[in-house]
Amino acid sequence: MEISAKTKVFAVLGDPIGHTLSPMIQNHAAKLRGCDMSYHAFHVLPENLESAVKGGIALGISGFNITVPHKKNVIRYLCGLDETAQAIGAVNTLKLTENGYIGYNTDIIGAYYALKTNGVEVKDKTVVVFGAGGAGNACAAMAVSRGAKRVWILNRTYETAAKLAADLRESFGIVESFDGYIICAGDIDDINDIEEADIVINCTTLGFGDKADKTPVSDVAWYKKTGVSAVFDAVYSPWETRLLKEAKAVGIKTINGFPMLVYQALAAQEIWFDTEFSEDFKQRVCNELTEEYLLKTKRR
Repeated sequence: MEISAKTKVFAVLGDPIGHTLSPMIQNHAAKLRGCDMSYHAFHVLPENLESAVKGGIALGISGFNITVPHKKNVIRYLCGLDETAQAIGAVNTLKLTENGYIGYNTDIIGAYYALKTNGVEVKDKTVVVFGAGGAGNACAAMAVSRGAKRVWILNRTYETAAKLAADLRESFGIVESFDGYIICAGDIDDINDIEEADIVINCTTLGFGDKADKTPVSDVAWYKKTGVSAVFDAVYSPWETRLLKEAKAVGIKTINGFPMLVYQALAAQEIWFDTEFSEDFKQRVCNELTEEYLLKTKRR
C-alpha cells in the first residue's frame, strides 16, 4: 500500500523483538481492510522504555503493541488504563490521545479466542497457568472472567504468583469459599500437588529461544493423573514446543500461541480505529496468516 504523510504509524516494542510476527499480522489485516496504516517493530531495551514512549508521543505514533519484558513497566509512563488493563496489571496495547497513551490489554481477548475457536471451553473447568508475568496475568484473568471453577497460578517465584492471585481476587470481587480457594498460587514444583486439572496454559518462556528444550510439565504421566484434556502454549516460535509435542503424544488436544497473537492483534486494531470486526473476518485473517506463516517457515 502507498505510504503518505497521512498514513497512521503503529509499532510493537520489545526486547528481544527479532522473532515477532506482529508486523506481518497487523499489516495483513490492514491490507484486507484497505486501511491506511503502517506497522513496524522496534527493539527497545528496558532502560530506554520511557524514552521510547515519550518519543512516540512526540512523533505522533498512533499506537503501540507492547511485548516482553515491558508489559508491566510501561504502565508508569501512561496517562491512563482501561478497566481490563487495570484489573490485570499489565498492558499490551497503547492508543495515543491528546494527553498521551492510554493502556489496554487485548491478551485476554486473544487467549479466549485461541481456546474458543479450537473448541476448548473454560467455564466450570480447572485451569493451570504457568507464569505470572504479563501473559500469565491475562490468561489467569481470562479464566476467572470466563467462569473457571478453579485457577492455579504456578510461577518460578511463589511470591509473584501469590500476589497475582490476591490481585485477581480483589479485582473480580471473589470471596473464597470455606472449602478452598478459587484462585490458587504456587511455585512450578507444586504441580505435583494438583490432583485435578482440565486445561494447562503455559505463559513462561520455557520452550522458547535458548529454553527451547524446556517444559513446565516434566512428567507427562501427570496429565492422565489429573484429567487434563487441553494444553495451550502462548509460545508460537517454535510452532510446536516440547510441551505441546509431549502432550500431543499422549493424546491431548494442543494449541500454540499463534491464534492468541492474531486475535489480540485484531483486538488492538479495533481499539485504535474504534471499530468492531466480524467473527468471519477475524477467522479469515487467522486462517490466512496461519497458512502464510507455515508456508514461509517450511521454505526455510
